Amino acid sequence: MMSKYDRKLLVVEDKLIKKIAKYDSLAFEQLYNETSGAVFGLAMSILANQTDAEDVVQKTYISVYNKAKTYKGKGKAMAWIFTIARNHALMKIRDRNKRSHIDLDDLYDIGTGNNIEEELHKEQLVDVLLNILSEDERQIVVMHAMSNIKHKEIARIMGMPLSTVLSKYKRSLEKLRREMEVNEYER
Repeated sequence: MMSKYDRKLLVVEDKLIKKIAKYDSLAFEQLYNETSGAVFGLAMSILANQTDAEDVVQKTYISVYNKAKTYKGKGKAMAWIFTIARNHALMKIRDRNKRSHIDLDDLYDIGTGNNIEEELHKEQLVDVLLNILSEDERQIVVMHAMSNIKHKEIARIMGMPLSTVLSKYKRSLEKLRREMEVNEYER
């Protein structure tokens, strides 16, 4: 059940989109400040890569600004913004899949001597672990643990009771812990 506070935020977001359609930069800044953390969390839950997620956030808000005149939803601004973000994230995945083969010799950063292969392994490990979670669980974990979004805000964004978000978060961490123990992943 949505609280008065949640309904009020949805109306505010709708009003901001209407102002953005009239090229109100202050409204755009306010919308970005209020919603970009949630958009980043969604992008991270899909992409599991911070740089790509940041690109998606940037592209999302450019699209929001450019397409604000086409927004027609009543009280569904976040759903509209999330749809734009999800589409950009899926395009990013398609772009990733089109990249050419990377030679193993290129996996060493000559300038710093860092082993990029090791970093890729860590990213892949996070991806593998997150893939054992359901879509809801993954989004909750990424938004809270990686994007520092409070559980209450996650509940509002996902349209779930706070107690559900808290229990899914706790169960997700337990699943991840068990998976790491069973498969003896390095920490």
